[in-house]
Amino acid sequence: MERSIFNDHLKICVLWKIKLSGQETLAQIALRSGTQDGGKVSVESYTFNPEVARKELAAMISLHEYPLCMVEHIGFRRFVSALQPLFKMITRNIIRTNCYRFFTFCYAMQKGHYGCIQGRKKESLKLHGSKSRIAITSDMWTSQNQKRGYMAVTGHFIDNSWKLRNIIMTFIYVPAPHTGEVICEELYDALVEWNIDEKISTVTLDNCTTNNSVITELIKKIGPSKLMLEGILFHMRSAAHILNLIVKDGLEVILSAIKKIRDSVAFWTATPKRVEKFEEMAKFLKVPIVHKLGLDCKTRWNSTYKMLSIAIPYEAVFSRASCVEKLYDCAPRKNGLLLDRLKMFDEITKVFSGTDYVTANIQLLKICEAKVKITKWSECRNPIIQVVSKNMIEKFDKYWKDIQGPMGIATVLDPRFKVDHFLGIFETLLGLNSDQ
Repeated sequence: MERSIFNDHLKICVLWKIKLSGQETLAQIALRSGTQDGGKVSVESYTFNPEVARKELAAMISLHEYPLCMVEHIGFRRFVSALQPLFKMITRNIIRTNCYRFFTFCYAMQKGHYGCIQGRKKESLKLHGSKSRIAITSDMWTSQNQKRGYMAVTGHFIDNSWKLRNIIMTFIYVPAPHTGEVICEELYDALVEWNIDEKISTVTLDNCTTNNSVITELIKKIGPSKLMLEGILFHMRSAAHILNLIVKDGLEVILSAIKKIRDSVAFWTATPKRVEKFEEMAKFLKVPIVHKLGLDCKTRWNSTYKMLSIAIPYEAVFSRASCVEKLYDCAPRKNGLLLDRLKMFDEITKVFSGTDYVTANIQLLKICEAKVKITKWSECRNPIIQVVSKNMIEKFDKYWKDIQGPMGIATVLDPRFKVDHFLGIFETLLGLNSDQ
């Protein structure tokens, strides 16, 4: 009986037929039409190879930064099956491995181990061939699971067609300790590798003491004579990072309230059963479910704002949940008054983080706008808002005491503002009149 079942399976087994035919992979020979020179249509043979398809899938996900879980989406699986039934869809873990192999392969090619990628050649020529100087932005962060430090370096420039371009020059692991000398060495190597070490206009880094020494060492390596104004305008402090520090300092006053909201979100998103129960309570109270609850990243205040903006409209649901669920004991109180004020910082952060337009000419204007509104908060009768305003103004004056040169120059060169507008910004930020 068992032998009969096995023989029946061999008759329909695709892999067994492939082995008997001498093929190594699940390939399918078919016909497809093609267009030759002169507009003639020809029919040629086409072989479907699943290995090639899997590599192209990994390349597509890496190129467009699609989520890895897309290979598990039912709609995507049905679409691929309709295109090619012989393609067996892979899991998220396998595509993650394939993406890592794709990245390793591309990185090796960039280093010259397997030749040179034509795309990298073109990007390098764009950087080196551009008549304008190149602005560099760099950021470092530590991986949560690996506990390793990584650095990304991006080049921004105006090409010869007057279009704003940005190119990710490198993304590398930086060995500990992350001192100024180590970071400077990695950054300088990236500039030399792309042959633009003598074309740099500014370098934008986060606002920390280590980066001050990075800039000092980098100026020594490049040479002051090769920089604009002997390197006076070389160091730019990240406006978005400074804004992040200002807001985080202001939020210190309501950390306990934020913790309650974070704990509430964590509790009601812990299991699918709790998510369903929360949604049922929202429907019972007739609270529209516009967005799903989600936790924030503690080091990025704008993700905290997003978490608050989603969770606060569900305050009635949280209050109801504290009566229904015995294990839930962290229902938050009303915090909508502060949320409205934080919205301004979220909008400014989005403007500062833009990549498709120049931001240097609008930074001072947005900073001035923030200063005016923070100062007005001190007139609010709510004591919490008053303390938040006081803390933010102190931090604001600390970081924006010295106006950065390139920001001031860009503001003056903007035909909408000119010198008079620039002097008005000085008066607002520093409390001085135009004569002073």
